Amino acid sequence: MVFKAACGGLESSSQEETGMHVGIVANTRKEKVRETLKPFVSRLTEKGVQCVMGASLHAFLECGEEVLSVDLGKLPLKSDIIISLGGDGTMLSAARLIGAEETPLVGVNLGGLGFLTEITLDDLYEKADRILRKEYQIASRMILDVRLSGSDTVYHVLNDVVLDRGKSPRVIHLDVHINEVFFNTYVADGIIVATPTGSTAYSLAAGGPIIMPDLECIILNPICPHALTVRPTVIPADSRIGLVIRATEEPVQLSVDGQENLSLR
Repeated sequence: MVFKAACGGLESSSQEETGMHVGIVANTRKEKVRETLKPFVSRLTEKGVQCVMGASLHAFLECGEEVLSVDLGKLPLKSDIIISLGGDGTMLSAARLIGAEETPLVGVNLGGLGFLTEITLDDLYEKADRILRKEYQIASRMILDVRLSGSDTVYHVLNDVVLDRGKSPRVIHLDVHINEVFFNTYVADGIIVATPTGSTAYSLAAGGPIIMPDLECIILNPICPHALTVRPTVIPADSRIGLVIRATEEPVQLSVDGQENLSLR
């Protein structure tokens, strides 16, 4: 599976594409989101673009019938491209929303530090016009599929999945299997399983390597391992990783892209 990001400069056309469906997601807690989005949506609509957004954002902006309101889960199916306005967290949420649909995604930074949101407010209108003219290139990013034993739910992960000791002060014992073959037992605070995109996030802070985002591999990075010789490991992207927690008195925590947290035993 891939995550696609739109950025400046490959395909070109002299005409803007009308009739394009542009999905919009936004962090409504950002200070500038309303004053930025309302005129932006109006401008796109004037250019013949069908803007699409989830029902809650539609209500927040008090949009009319000219803006299509859909169930948020159907947004990728209704959009030719999705624009995320906020920070990296909003971008990660949008990427998980897209999942396996491979709808192109581009991020607009509404303030603060953004590694994934490459468009600034000053460039928003210019870059939007270039997108309508198809003057952009597609950068594929791999994602991880995460499933819990006994559950049919699939989590799509752009950055990382973290399994750690949660609120417990004790280390956990974690058996790791790769392609159903035992790999190692970690005695540690937890483990980070990261994509190349996520290699510059939590994994980097935990001593992991920086991986170019266009490579396809997976990082296994133990958190504070109680051993002198344990180091991060890079494995092939098509590996199936199994994480088995040995008996523990207190629940451990599973974090998906730092946004969804589950308590496990």
